[in-house]
Amino acid sequence: MIKAVNAVQMREMDRRAIDEMGIPGLVLMENAGIAVVKTIREKIPELRGSRVNVFAGKGNNGGDGFVVARHLMNAGADVTVFLLAEKAQVKGDAKANLDAFIAMGGKVKEFLIERHIKNFKLKFTHTTVVVDALLGTGGKSAPKGFYGRVIEVMNGMGRLKVAVDIPSGVSSYSGIVPGVCFKADVTVTFGAPKVGMLIHPARSYIGELIVADISIPARVLTESPCVAQVPEARDIRAMLPKRPADAHKGIFGHLLLACGSTGMGGAGALAALSALRAGTGLVTLSAPSGVASAYETGAMEAIGLPLPQTAGGGIAEEAFDKFMSAVEGKSAVLIGPGLGQDPSTGRFVRKVVPQIGKPLVLDADGLNLINDDADVLRNRKAPTIITPHPGEMARLVKKTSAQVQSDRLGEALALARETGAVVVLKGAGTIIALADGRAFINPTGNSGLASGGTGDTLAGLIGGFLAQGASPENAAIAGVYIHGLTADIYAGKHGDPRSLIASDILGLLPEAIGRL
Repeated sequence: MIKAVNAVQMREMDRRAIDEMGIPGLVLMENAGIAVVKTIREKIPELRGSRVNVFAGKGNNGGDGFVVARHLMNAGADVTVFLLAEKAQVKGDAKANLDAFIAMGGKVKEFLIERHIKNFKLKFTHTTVVVDALLGTGGKSAPKGFYGRVIEVMNGMGRLKVAVDIPSGVSSYSGIVPGVCFKADVTVTFGAPKVGMLIHPARSYIGELIVADISIPARVLTESPCVAQVPEARDIRAMLPKRPADAHKGIFGHLLLACGSTGMGGAGALAALSALRAGTGLVTLSAPSGVASAYETGAMEAIGLPLPQTAGGGIAEEAFDKFMSAVEGKSAVLIGPGLGQDPSTGRFVRKVVPQIGKPLVLDADGLNLINDDADVLRNRKAPTIITPHPGEMARLVKKTSAQVQSDRLGEALALARETGAVVVLKGAGTIIALADGRAFINPTGNSGLASGGTGDTLAGLIGGFLAQGASPENAAIAGVYIHGLTADIYAGKHGDPRSLIASDILGLLPEAIGRL
């Protein structure tokens, strides 16, 4: 797992490296600048004669920028540092690097008032590289006044825009972009990714993210706390249920689904087939009697269980006894995809959820039908995974979607603590939050997943891993990662993810799992 930290945690890591391990701050700053230069030279190998504009603040982020300027000048680039402070205001390690750049003959322009933007307009034309070393991780609010104006100017120039550690305007604490923000083509961050840059909408301003080693000791990274973790392929590989060579279907779990309604039968089929693709030994798909027969051709490998239905074609409250009898002998349950909004179905859901003594995935209409009654979740004795999209999450926590999206990590963690459930808050950079305060940010997936039915395949994947004996935490993390990976594979094959549909995910699951 890759740790994602906030500014306070990163500063403590820097302090420990300097004070406890004896690594000079100048060494860390030099390594940071060299990492940025390495990235720039990989993107543009021949820099001789190219115009590079470095915009620097007076703090350590600016100090990193002075190192970048020095090395790019040595590479033959025409480098100008635009310093948004007076030279006398620069202190400490940053001053040492500013002085070194000046001593080499480097050009430093104090950039302080609106008139300077007009005065240096010619300097901004034909710019090859723009380097943002203005604010770093210390920024907490929207850049205002002259800083905001300069960032707007920076966004309008350059063939390659590079952010040093974090784009100016992005908070390291959350994914909020409260105002103007530098829109980077590539961000080189140091030591560990900052949690704010991994969450949308901020993630859209990061460009390619490179996490650079600047010689912070591994022990410091290991021992330091973090806000969230980002799973890697090797982590997911370890989470997948083992498959002995002499296995039979009985040892790979039996998942029971309650899904579907008239007009929404495909949701259950997608979830069931996804669970089977996850390696589940047996899947029983219970559905309204008028829909259940369709699954014999649409989801041929699933076992059908017709349930009493309402006049509108949903599962009726009277299905309770038959469904609860079916729960016996199953290893996990999935409720939700395509259930519809019939009041009788809602009573069925609110009645069965607290009484299912098996691990449960509650998705889609299953969440909508509990009518924001968190007690339904709190009263469960067995593990629960809920998979809301932002709108469903908003209904659960009695807020607007915009409020949820403005603090995705905080909202997911709060609901996990309140209900004891594993919360999978779907969306770009899906968040998996646990009741103990841990959180995971998924790195896979793309906009191709913004299509009807893809959430049903995700629920089936998570339910399938849960039925095979994976812990709720691992089932959620692995399911989300692999689901996103199918979309990435699709985009790699076709060049654009927009034509991805949910049934494509079923066909790509073997390749995604095989890659792991």
